[in-house]
Amino acid sequence: MTDKLSKGEAGSAGTSCGVGACTNSSSAIPNVESKSNMFQKQMSISKIGNFGAHNNTCTGSKTDEIEVIESGNCQPRHPKSSAIGWVCCAPCIWLRTSATVHKIALTAATLLVTSLLVASPILFLISTAPSQLPRDCYSDNDDCMPTIQPPPECIDQTCRLAASSIQSRMDWNMKPCKEFRGFSCSHDSDSSLRILRSAQETVDIQMQQLLEHNTTIGPYRKLGRLYGSCLRQKINSTTINKLLDQLGGYLPIGALGPSNLSSLLGKIYEMGPIPLLDIYYDLSSNRRRQVLLIISGPSTSAPILEGKLRWMGPRAPFHKIKDMVPKLLSGLLDSFLPNGLSYDHKMSEKESITNFIAEFNKIRIENTKKGFWDSSLISNVTVLQEHHPFLNWSILIPCNWTGQIVVRNPIYLNALQELINKYPTRVAHNSILLLFALGILPQSNPSPVICTRATMWALPEISASLFVAQHSQDNIDDVVKRTGIVFDALKAHLKRAPSLKGAALVKLSQLKIQSKLWPGFYNLTAMIKQLESYEISSDDWFNNVIKIYKRTKNISTDDIDWQLNVHEVWAYPTVAKVFYDALSHSIVVPLSVMLVPYFNIKTPPYLQYASVGVALGKEILRSITKSFDDKAMRCVPSSVNVFSNYSRMDILIHSGGMQISYHSMLSLTGPIKGMARLPGLDLTPTQIFFLVSAQELCAESDYTGINTDTDDFGNM
Repeated sequence: MTDKLSKGEAGSAGTSCGVGACTNSSSAIPNVESKSNMFQKQMSISKIGNFGAHNNTCTGSKTDEIEVIESGNCQPRHPKSSAIGWVCCAPCIWLRTSATVHKIALTAATLLVTSLLVASPILFLISTAPSQLPRDCYSDNDDCMPTIQPPPECIDQTCRLAASSIQSRMDWNMKPCKEFRGFSCSHDSDSSLRILRSAQETVDIQMQQLLEHNTTIGPYRKLGRLYGSCLRQKINSTTINKLLDQLGGYLPIGALGPSNLSSLLGKIYEMGPIPLLDIYYDLSSNRRRQVLLIISGPSTSAPILEGKLRWMGPRAPFHKIKDMVPKLLSGLLDSFLPNGLSYDHKMSEKESITNFIAEFNKIRIENTKKGFWDSSLISNVTVLQEHHPFLNWSILIPCNWTGQIVVRNPIYLNALQELINKYPTRVAHNSILLLFALGILPQSNPSPVICTRATMWALPEISASLFVAQHSQDNIDDVVKRTGIVFDALKAHLKRAPSLKGAALVKLSQLKIQSKLWPGFYNLTAMIKQLESYEISSDDWFNNVIKIYKRTKNISTDDIDWQLNVHEVWAYPTVAKVFYDALSHSIVVPLSVMLVPYFNIKTPPYLQYASVGVALGKEILRSITKSFDDKAMRCVPSSVNVFSNYSRMDILIHSGGMQISYHSMLSLTGPIKGMARLPGLDLTPTQIFFLVSAQELCAESDYTGINTDTDDFGNM
């Protein structure tokens, strides 16, 4: 690729994107269902029809505009016209042009697949190391057609279930070259046939069943009691009102606000998560380990109620908030504001508090960083006070702390200071009280699904141990081993990229994978002992969470093991998100991601690489160079700006994950001609690879609340 590397940073490889249960030995935990039964439940359809007659292909021509990165800048090259078939043809054209390897090929159609498949199957191509030409299709001048002799079909029942899962989301009446989103991710089909679910939805369904049926009696009964208290939680709870009154309560119009908000934040810090900040301890990433006190943005909306020590157990992935205005804010405001307020005063108060919270969440979205690349190292509290004087840090940081302090993102603190200075402290005080309450309440009105997530949030280790107990050790060891093989294949492929050199190559060589389970999840005795120590009522969720936080989340610096010199990160198996951990320089993979049906050992490689392979490839891209975001975003076309409810960077990263996974699969397995087809699905392995990757992206987006039916998506 012509992209050059300067100062040891990655070029095109750094910006690659493109095409591309058994019972646990413990008898105390009843097994919900075997692995095969779970697979059948998620993916079974009684009859698989032959859809070969509906296999639409297109023969029209399109203009393929090639853009490349030259030393971090995008310069359009010559346009290239090609007659393009469907997804089968995209790899042919892409690999045919790999004589000019390491160019970024960017077309409108390319963008659309990874931006939730709006109109075309042709993918966002950024080449890395060249791979062999797939033998599913051959080229005749500019035409690309499938081979006459198809590969054999996989006759295993697992493959039949996979085929029915894929077909359940397809609409053969759509033309894939014009309406690829509708073709691959149909929302009009019978909901009973919607078998493919995101990994997180699968976890939530299984955990909901466990909480409803396996926690009424037995060792996990208090976990079930916590779940029940969530279902009974009311917004106008007396507990919430009393607690907010203890923190200062509502300050009316005309009241003099506090001179500094540190006192309020200090009181909240003793009770539960601070809504504006997160203060915790972690290990440094250098060879000589030392404990750091880290100040970052709040983690109150994260899927895990995190502890203050982040290296002594599992870690939650980076979390992005989606709603500027929380769903429960309106109801909470009605309960919080006094009944005696006039209509005009009440509406004015609602507007000012809502605006403060919306602006605060916007700051979080714009300034929260995944890594520590822009962090600042501060020697002591005095220096911290000089740099960020809007808070009294001596109230928030333990008085006996003498170590170094890391401000993860100084820009966030500066923006937070501007926000607080913009509003009267009275408004800021009222808004912070509501943010604190919203951080403890479930994310939406109580329902079985919402309360399942809330229970996993409040007691994550204990919930995870219940989940892990449903799977045999042999099954866990198998998926961990095969995930490591896929990871090694992706790394080996990227190392061959000529443009990957210097510091980026070193970082890639040192990159590790952590897919093993935290040993504590297997210690049932310790988990049950911890659960029994909690005082949990069946009808007061808010008070339950406050008690849990006070007991387990507030620690003394005397509790820190200062001799610990190993930084190992584990994932929560119930949070189905692969993530890159900057301090340990490792890709962390949760068990739930490795248990997806497409990663079954009996499925063809293209299904495994389209699911787990793509997820790993995305995080490898994030890890190898800190300048990837800035450099790559300069090559994203202006048309992507319409995606107001989906990160432009995530679109680009997903494209790169597909590209890396697809190339790596070919490098490992050779030409895909010999890969078994799925029965009853008249598509090539190449087509199925991209189709599955697209459907998984759709399933994840649907479940997480990203609206793909807006005009923004449909007009492209």
